[in-house]
Amino acid sequence: MDTSSHIIMGLGLAALAQIDPVVANDSTLSQAVLFGTVIGSNAPDFDFIYRMKGKGSYIRNHRAMSHSLLALPLWSVAVSGIIYSFFPGSSLLQLFLWTFLAVILHVFFDLFNVHGTQVLLPFSKKWIAFDSIPLVDPIILSVHFLGFCLLPFFEMGKMFFILYIFIFLYLATRTLSTVVTKRKLQLYFSNSIRIKLIPRISLFQWDVIIETNEDFLFGVYSKGSLVIEHSLLKKIDFPELVSDSKNHPFVSDFLSSTQYAYPFVQTRKNGYLIYWKDLRFRTNKFFPNLAIIAVTSDYKMKNCFIGTLYSLKHYKQVIRQLKKTVILKKG
Repeated sequence: MDTSSHIIMGLGLAALAQIDPVVANDSTLSQAVLFGTVIGSNAPDFDFIYRMKGKGSYIRNHRAMSHSLLALPLWSVAVSGIIYSFFPGSSLLQLFLWTFLAVILHVFFDLFNVHGTQVLLPFSKKWIAFDSIPLVDPIILSVHFLGFCLLPFFEMGKMFFILYIFIFLYLATRTLSTVVTKRKLQLYFSNSIRIKLIPRISLFQWDVIIETNEDFLFGVYSKGSLVIEHSLLKKIDFPELVSDSKNHPFVSDFLSSTQYAYPFVQTRKNGYLIYWKDLRFRTNKFFPNLAIIAVTSDYKMKNCFIGTLYSLKHYKQVIRQLKKTVILKKG
């Protein structure tokens, strides 16, 4: 989920907290819990501080240790402890419990989109993603907004309890449909190496990546049928050069954040451009999330771009800058 979604969920949890008599009967504690759930709902994303060390550091560490099981109680203790210092008369236990719930739900919901998290760190570096909901889910947001609109008419805690039951049933439905759809595709593409489903906003619709020994197939699964829209042949030119590019810090950071990166080499007048594209994110035949490294004709690696290309204009600007790096070096 994105930041705005986590904030809205934090507000929803503050309303849900009114089902707790200790919170409902103490206005000071209610205020403290409001801060606790909103901040706690965003605490795991405080790993944005890695941006201070550069974009690559942030990409490597986002949704990593900050989203691990070991970090959940630590975030909760830190957030509730700081808030308690401003509301010393409130119940620290209740404040901690509701903050802890907010932190848990942040990581829990992040597990259900295509990015996933490294929730098992430091015991496992595996990325876990259930591919059930989009990064911004309009149904989850709409349910929260409905609840906020109905606050003057119904008891706050009980109403949001019912709404959260609906949200979890909705999440279970999307998750079950993802599992069923993936099994269908695995049976049909029995020779596939792996299949990735990327949930769309519409229910029961996914973008699909099917990896075989020869290629990647990209399509859309909707209403029980799959339409293949694009394919990429698995062919690595200059394999030694590609292998060496993995040692570049930016490329290494990029590869640590995805299990669906694939390299493509483009020959230029004065050298090469190596594209490591994240195949999970596609707009037609364009893959906006990537790392691009410029290499001179004598195989010396120079400048590198890592991140998201937001437009064709942005792409041209990045390529122009990378080409200048190679040309200046050759000159």
